[in-house]
Amino acid sequence: MPLKAKTKTRRHSPAPDQHLTVDRYLARDPEIDCRIIDAAASLFRQHGFANVRMQDVGDAVGLSKAGLYHHCPSKDELLADIVRLCGELLAIQLRSVQDSKTSPEEKLRYLVVSRMETILAHQDFFTVIWQERPFINRADFTDMAKRAKAYRNGVRQLIVDAKSAGAIGANVDPHLLMLAIDGMTGWSYLWFRGTGDEKPIQIGQAFWNYISQGVLR
Repeated sequence: MPLKAKTKTRRHSPAPDQHLTVDRYLARDPEIDCRIIDAAASLFRQHGFANVRMQDVGDAVGLSKAGLYHHCPSKDELLADIVRLCGELLAIQLRSVQDSKTSPEEKLRYLVVSRMETILAHQDFFTVIWQERPFINRADFTDMAKRAKAYRNGVRQLIVDAKSAGAIGANVDPHLLMLAIDGMTGWSYLWFRGTGDEKPIQIGQAFWNYISQGVLR
């Protein structure tokens, strides 16, 4: 049975301009807000959302409970921010591919490699949104689904463009190839340990080689 998001009522939601935007997060500004969201993601991933207290997050960043609440009102808001940031990080990744001044084939290679790098650079975030889906607020879950749909549509269009340019076979189904890329790279949040010699960019390139060249001799 598929997981469903729980319906929850938001309390003390910050105004839109107070959210930790992806630009601010990537710039580490303000540093304390970025440390809080990173600590929350790490704790949620390790122990599960239901088992983490706000005090645990505060302890991880050296803040009292009152000090932490000054920056973030609840665990639900922290989870909502993680969900939103994941969507924005992927949107940036896709946009960088779409805007690149390269051939349609090269854009597909760049898509696979940069998607792998993005997911693994923020592995705690992406693990949490899959692992803690039952706890995601319904509105945030709906927004996440819309973002995922837009992302997949963008990827599918890149494949259609490559097909129209003759870069990939005429018999390739753009939707199925999009799903293959999504699954091949998306599940890396689960199995990547970072203990081997291969880095995300190398794994992404290997995956692209499998897709573009095949594996049979």
